[in-house]
Amino acid sequence: MKRMLSTILTASLLGAALSGCGSKPAQESSTTQAAATTQAPTKAEAETAAPGADQAGAQEDNKEWFGTPDGKTVNLRFYGGVQPEYGYDEVCQRFNEEYKDKGVQIEYVRYVNNTDGNLQLDIYLQGGGEVDVFMGYGGKSALNKRVEAGMVLDMADYLKAYDFDLVKELGEINMLNYTYDNGECYGFPTKYENGVWMLINADMFNAAGVPIPYDGWTYSEFLDAIEKLTHGEGQEKVYGMCWEFNENWSGHSAMLGSALDPYAAYKDADATEVNYDHEVWKQGFEMMKTSLDNGWAVSIEDEVSENIKCANFFLEEKCAIALNVSQMRLVMDQENYPHDFVTALVPSPVPDGEEYNTPLHRTHSQKVGAGDLICVAAKTEYPDAAFEFAMWYLTGGMAPVAKGGRIPLWTGFNKDSIVAMINENAGDSIDEKSLRNYLAIDNTQGVKSILSPVNSQIGDIYKEEVQSLLYGRQTVDETIENLVSRCNKQLADAAAK
Repeated sequence: MKRMLSTILTASLLGAALSGCGSKPAQESSTTQAAATTQAPTKAEAETAAPGADQAGAQEDNKEWFGTPDGKTVNLRFYGGVQPEYGYDEVCQRFNEEYKDKGVQIEYVRYVNNTDGNLQLDIYLQGGGEVDVFMGYGGKSALNKRVEAGMVLDMADYLKAYDFDLVKELGEINMLNYTYDNGECYGFPTKYENGVWMLINADMFNAAGVPIPYDGWTYSEFLDAIEKLTHGEGQEKVYGMCWEFNENWSGHSAMLGSALDPYAAYKDADATEVNYDHEVWKQGFEMMKTSLDNGWAVSIEDEVSENIKCANFFLEEKCAIALNVSQMRLVMDQENYPHDFVTALVPSPVPDGEEYNTPLHRTHSQKVGAGDLICVAAKTEYPDAAFEFAMWYLTGGMAPVAKGGRIPLWTGFNKDSIVAMINENAGDSIDEKSLRNYLAIDNTQGVKSILSPVNSQIGDIYKEEVQSLLYGRQTVDETIENLVSRCNKQLADAAAK
């Protein structure tokens, strides 16, 4: 099964005219299936006559044939939670062109990445015959449920056959959450996203005379900037900042705690006490409250009542900064979200003081950002072909999804090719210097967050208390006091059981 990975990357970046993802027109999304399929033939139609049996036998000898023993091509189904037009249709096209003589073709099926969509995917995985490869979201907790239910194939032996070391190729920190005690591998991350980077309207910064913080900035510099960027009144008001409480609640807490990682939430590795009484949290809460109290950031009341999101606020030029780099795909989608300004990607600010004003902290390189877990269904009829696709995707084939803002995690990826792909799709809508800075982050240097057995409950308490602060029902000091007492009681009660 081993083959040269360099050929994958070369072939995946070819821009030649390519064949379609399947033999039938694309299906429409449906609520029953929670899916939108890119040119999806049925499984019954999937096996078509391949080149003659002699050729099939030759390919089988050098591990270049992934179809049936009698020389027929098999069709795989690849389920993912992102719309096909954000690069996944092109991924299919490129794979199908490269593998048209190797006995395998693939089609992309979109499932909605919510509770109902994941339930439907689980039903398909349990039943077998529908899903061959899929993208999983939600980290190891979501993966574990599928592993325990026997839905996911252990790929450890396949990786050994390929002589592919995931820790070396993706970085040890990026594999920590997906490593099992006996060496099993049920999935591996494919994309990198630093969730505490921001989207900024570079044109607004230039017009206000505010330097673009390519190399990071402090809380003081940030507050000074958003004051200058805020102007107008009523419906015409433009805010310096949108915290994205409505669409990306966890973004602000990840940013405020970033300087303390891995001890953002807990004081030590034992997770017996929370760390919310650290001075860094107080500085962060005060900075955030200052932005809101002065009207430089849109209020949480308005965010919720007006259902404010990146698409209807940042892209409509109602704010200069949005804490939601995950929405970069919308910035590049000029067809559905037309706009005429340039967006730059910049790190979120760090606390004032020399201790946190370092290159590591200013770029937030310590944040782990591995995601988009590619898995092979345990009940696939074609595990060899499914794993072949997974490896092809990881080591070059996923290049087209960079157009949708999904940055490849693999350390062997050519960064210039990613920039070229994004520029081809986004034109002048992304500031290239900032994009290169984002791609230059050493994504293997992250630190693993410390978790507790009641991490979910701690998160709920955090949300309740910080929302009380944001709605003006309590002060920063009261918020910290309540957080510490409630969370530590939760931890103590859990330890006593």
